[in-house]
Amino acid sequence: MRYYSIYIANTVDFFTYSSEIELKIGSKVLISFQNKEKVGIVIEEEIGKEYPFKVLEIKRVLEEEISFSKQFIKLLLWIRDYYLVSFDQIYTAAIPQEIKIKYVDKYILNSEIRDILDEKIEDNEILKYLAEKEWIGQATLRNFFGKDRIERFLSENQLFMKNKKYRLNNKQAIDKELIDYFENKKEITRATLESKFDKKEIEKLLKAKEILLIRKIKESDIDRLKSKVEEKRESPPTTLNEKQNQIKEDILNSDKKYFLLRGVTGSGKTEIYIHLIREGLSKGEGAIFLVPEISLTPQMIERFTKEFGDEVAILHSRLSNMERAKEWYSIYSGEKKVVLGVRSAIFAPVQNLKLIIIDEEHENSYKQDSSPRYHAKYVALKRAELERAKVVLGSATPSIESYYYAKTGVFKLLEIENRYKDASIPDIDIVDMKAENNSFFSEKLLDEIRKRLLKKEQIILLLNRKGYSTLVQCRSCGYIEECKHCSINLNYYSGIDRVKCNYCGISRKYTHSCSNCGSTDIEFSGQGVERVEEELRKIFPVNIIRVDGDVAKERDFYSKMYYDFLNKKYDIMIGTQMISRGLHFPEVTLVGVINADTVMSIPDFRAGERTYQMITQVAGRAGRGEKKGEVIIQTYQPTNYVIEKIQENSYINFYEKEIEKRELLFYPPFSKIINIGISSEKEEGLEEFCKEFYDRIKTDDIEIYGPMRAMVYRVKGRYRYNIFIKGEREKINRYKKLLFENYKEMSKNKRYRIALDVDPINLI
Repeated sequence: MRYYSIYIANTVDFFTYSSEIELKIGSKVLISFQNKEKVGIVIEEEIGKEYPFKVLEIKRVLEEEISFSKQFIKLLLWIRDYYLVSFDQIYTAAIPQEIKIKYVDKYILNSEIRDILDEKIEDNEILKYLAEKEWIGQATLRNFFGKDRIERFLSENQLFMKNKKYRLNNKQAIDKELIDYFENKKEITRATLESKFDKKEIEKLLKAKEILLIRKIKESDIDRLKSKVEEKRESPPTTLNEKQNQIKEDILNSDKKYFLLRGVTGSGKTEIYIHLIREGLSKGEGAIFLVPEISLTPQMIERFTKEFGDEVAILHSRLSNMERAKEWYSIYSGEKKVVLGVRSAIFAPVQNLKLIIIDEEHENSYKQDSSPRYHAKYVALKRAELERAKVVLGSATPSIESYYYAKTGVFKLLEIENRYKDASIPDIDIVDMKAENNSFFSEKLLDEIRKRLLKKEQIILLLNRKGYSTLVQCRSCGYIEECKHCSINLNYYSGIDRVKCNYCGISRKYTHSCSNCGSTDIEFSGQGVERVEEELRKIFPVNIIRVDGDVAKERDFYSKMYYDFLNKKYDIMIGTQMISRGLHFPEVTLVGVINADTVMSIPDFRAGERTYQMITQVAGRAGRGEKKGEVIIQTYQPTNYVIEKIQENSYINFYEKEIEKRELLFYPPFSKIINIGISSEKEEGLEEFCKEFYDRIKTDDIEIYGPMRAMVYRVKGRYRYNIFIKGEREKINRYKKLLFENYKEMSKNKRYRIALDVDPINLI
């Protein structure tokens, strides 16, 4: 007897079941659970264990069910252990819930022992009933096949005829349509047979294996999930230059499995990716291509469908449930071998996966900010290890950790310092806003915008703040409009005339009077992207499009925005950080950063890195065509080393300065960090609970700070504390067991919510 750990949906622990036969890891089985039949997934075989209790036997393997590979199950188990989450949480995140296929259970006679059964059929009502279903009436069969075809089937000995009824000759039948017709007829649904006969009698026949119970996907559901095949749009393949081709060959021929491609913006990294994918497809190999944001997908979708046609599956959050289900099933079935998608696409069931590409690998959106808090980049590295695939991380501004791993040999470092077709790098000018009269636009920026508009060229302006104003204050009593559920000021959005909290999302119609004293003498301060748009329209009566999270909620917004701006329907695009990466507009010759200090002022050890990445990325939108580009950065901190390194256009100089600070302060990549968030709807008792948790998990080997109030103390009506953990990689890995055991114990108190964030990105 063999024993297996079985996962049942919506349960936290695995359950042990037995089987007389060896089972495939990842297959689905029918089991009895809490006196009900349930479908379970085989997770692993339990070897060398003894059980003091009776272990239930697995009823049967569900051959027709969607199953998973052994490597995929191992990946989910690794995520569970690394990120300290339950298996149920990661399984739910990895497998789209809308992939719900309806199954039908059917009884059939066991054809393998038909010679023995023939003697018993007349004496058993159930066997006789099933046997009779194999005979099709003359009129019924003629309606389906016609008289002439039936005559031919008889002459070819594919059919038997008796008493104006026909039966298939299994040994002689070769016509597929005829075989399928009879196969469908001789299967009786479980509900039908069990409504006519005693279940105990049916069970006896099942045990004797004289009849079989099979599970099949409903035909309508197979049709529903099959994707429509798109015609491949023929286009001549692009030619790589010498440097691009050298990098492609390095990746294909190297014994290394992990690569970091640092190429300046506009250097043609995408061309290399496409050639790598095409090379793999020619050998029947699959690929996953990840982008950080849905805003990057319109141009990528166009490019990938142009290159690979019906072999590309698209996975992102704007798909409907049905669209997502179709794409997922087309990947699972092997119909499509290339996946283009955002973070969760790393779990796509690609057959013969040999290449994973993560574009803009530095982006924070690859880290999920709710449980399970996995990072798609590190999941990709583990998946590649399990499936013997290669991973290519690409960026003009790699994360400090990734570049460190490349410099120390964990990744193979590949670099491109020049733009594709030798396009020029844009000039970067820094403007000290302390010397300017206008807090929105410097004279330099306004002058350059005028010049570009006269030349019919396009402009991109970046301000990483949503809304109209970040501060709404009464001049009479000094009251500032605050969120009732969060420790934060409300932002004013002029487009919808509402005040809104950017943490909990609550909003209300703004009365333009003070909530405290009723005065209408209100001051709106703190620049938001709506306010900048308003001020810009006062100066330039041209076509302007704003791009931020609030206007981008419509289903096809990104696609429409991209093509409208590409086709020069708009002269100026102004937006938040979502416009800073990936977009390719050849007519953009000027990029302006309205306030470079918005991210730099956040109290986080990654603030400088994020500022450098965001501004460098948006600067890369300028001069991507034949025309020279220019970038103007407005700041109140022109001597800050981050701003200086941006102007130097030297990632390496910035990295060397940043890595020196990280080593001195023992931050990643020199350490591993974990952030523990503890919250409660009631403030009373929270600090004491946090101190008890801290006392349970403290150890001499690991640095533990806290408990301390979160920077935003109250969010969505919950008071929040943090405990911050830092230590060497090996020590942290060993420490996780102690941490998780205490987490499970302390989580039993439902008054408090504990969130474990391994390798956190956001510490606010």
